[in-house]
Amino acid sequence: MNNRNKIKNLVKAFLASILILWNVSCGDIDSIHEEYLQGENIYAGKLDTLIIRPGFYRAQLEGQTQFLGSSNQIIVEYEDQVDIYPLEDGTIEDGIFSLILPNLDEKSYEFTITTQDPVGNLSVSQVVAGSVVGDIFASDQDPREVEDFSFESDGDYVNFYGNAESEYVLYTLIDYENDANQMIRDTAFYDDNRVRLIDLKPLGNMQTTSVIQSGLHGIDSMALESLDYTLPDLPYSELDKNFIRLVHMPSDNPGNYNNANPDDYLFDENSLWSGDDTFTYHSGLGSIPFHFTVDLGVTTDLRKVKLDMIDPSSNANNNITEIQIWGRDDLDFAQTSSSDEEEFINAGWQLLYNGYVDGLNEQSQSIMMPAASTSKRYIRVRVAGSVGGESAQLTELTFYGENTEPLSLDKSLFNMANMPSDNPGTFYGANPSSYLWDGSNFWSGDAYGYHSGENSVPGHFTLDLGVTTQLTKAYFDFRPTWNYAGNNPTELEIWAREDLDSAETLPVFESSGNSVTSSPVSAAAFQNAGWELIAQQSIDGANTNSAEIEIPVGDMYRYIRIRYVSTVGGSGCQFIEMTFHGMGAFPSN
Repeated sequence: MNNRNKIKNLVKAFLASILILWNVSCGDIDSIHEEYLQGENIYAGKLDTLIIRPGFYRAQLEGQTQFLGSSNQIIVEYEDQVDIYPLEDGTIEDGIFSLILPNLDEKSYEFTITTQDPVGNLSVSQVVAGSVVGDIFASDQDPREVEDFSFESDGDYVNFYGNAESEYVLYTLIDYENDANQMIRDTAFYDDNRVRLIDLKPLGNMQTTSVIQSGLHGIDSMALESLDYTLPDLPYSELDKNFIRLVHMPSDNPGNYNNANPDDYLFDENSLWSGDDTFTYHSGLGSIPFHFTVDLGVTTDLRKVKLDMIDPSSNANNNITEIQIWGRDDLDFAQTSSSDEEEFINAGWQLLYNGYVDGLNEQSQSIMMPAASTSKRYIRVRVAGSVGGESAQLTELTFYGENTEPLSLDKSLFNMANMPSDNPGTFYGANPSSYLWDGSNFWSGDAYGYHSGENSVPGHFTLDLGVTTQLTKAYFDFRPTWNYAGNNPTELEIWAREDLDSAETLPVFESSGNSVTSSPVSAAAFQNAGWELIAQQSIDGANTNSAEIEIPVGDMYRYIRIRYVSTVGGSGCQFIEMTFHGMGAFPSN
């Protein structure tokens, strides 16, 4: 091929290429024009920053609404499901739209969320992951459990373990029995490690129910299975009101205004007020501040004082708002001329509690006492304020103590009754009235104790304790065995009566020299005369010079008879010292 032909062919190829490019360019221009001729794509407003919050067999969709525009429907797609919700099905608060997605299985999901406006425009779709919880999740959760109980100066507490094993527990309900046999409910929230239990019933029932959240930021709550517990036996207990009395010291307010009778009704186990002031303690008008003194009848570390007052819904004016509790172990030099606090301190009273009570709204108030330095027998209640400010009333007063012990009865009140059938114990110069309870158990001769004389076993004598009490223990000291054990008893009986009306037993005691000539009085004669046998005990008098006799719980008595049934030698009986312990000590007058 010559050069001319080569050039001709190249020109043809160039022209063909230009034609092809022209056709392609015109097609693109036409497609672009076609797009504009068809109209621009318009997108609906959308929710922003989507999250899924887990619930029990449901979930909650949340999104910010600042870009929502006029959209009025939400399309939720997951798996093979498509749900359409009007915007009105949800709520908008503080710029956050919320919508519940119901009837879901317990598992993880990916939701595709699209919004649509009234003319049908759709938003750009968004995918958000989330989960739904149910029974499997709940069965894996641990309730908060009780660690222990503690008894502190400001109250009694149930203590819980921390939240490490119970991260989804929102709160725990606590239902427990109180000492009025009522069920009380309280709540331990997530940040609480303990809850104070008010007037809990010792060994009563307690149930805890933990409520969990449906996962992190969950929308639902669910109660787990309850746990049952037995409340502890408290280290302190209610003091027996049979042994408690008002002392009525000269400066005390007697509480008998408007025919009130606190001696009979302040400790009668009935806290209800029927509208009759007779059944209360009533201080009278213009009496505040005032005080009154209580003999607990025992020695104890006072832990709690419970005040019962008038139902505030009836009349709260005389309900206490400010109170002090003072204590002493005896009343030697304890009198004050007024209710002045400085006088109390100078007279040896110890302030145990000083605080406020809500007499305006509460009928019953329990005061927890700080630990006392020593046990107390006597309590002074000083009222410094009431709702009305003029007077105060109490319908019931209850004390609780720890390390409670019977009283060692005051020997200065003891007295030989010297009934006709009694052996006076004055043989060989013995002087029991002066030495049998003088606090010395050392034997230095027959004169320093009780001596029955010869041929006097069995025999007895009667003792006036000077108070009415429930005896708990009796202690006897005898002649030392190294000196002579023949007059030590081998069997003793203790009999008791509240009074001596028709209490004598025959035959009448008679003596001649150092011998007893009357016949012994039998146990049957004691019973016929109304004496009650409260204790009897065998004693190894040949080898011991003392004995302690435990006396079972029984009635309260003032008079006791000591009957020596037998002795080592079988002829005479001697005592060197006697001591008695009892619950309560009501004066003979």
